[in-house]
Amino acid sequence: SEMCIRDSNIILAPDITLQAKALYSALACYANGERTCFPSISTLSNDLNVSESTIKRLIKELKTKNLIKRIGRKLLIK
Repeated sequence: SEMCIRDSNIILAPDITLQAKALYSALACYANGERTCFPSISTLSNDLNVSESTIKRLIKELKTKNLIKRIGRKLLIK
């Protein structure tokens, strides 16, 4: 199977929470060649077995760390 993560520095970064790293990993799996994706909050919630409010909080964390950026309805993964 294909590895989804392209930047191991994100996984090893001590200032990013474990849950945010899991969400980043899931987003990377959905990303296309342009590094954009648009899975629903519900899908991500089911994938990671956490609440939708947790997913929204983790998206904010990743945005704050400049690891993802919203472009319209899509997310761009750095």
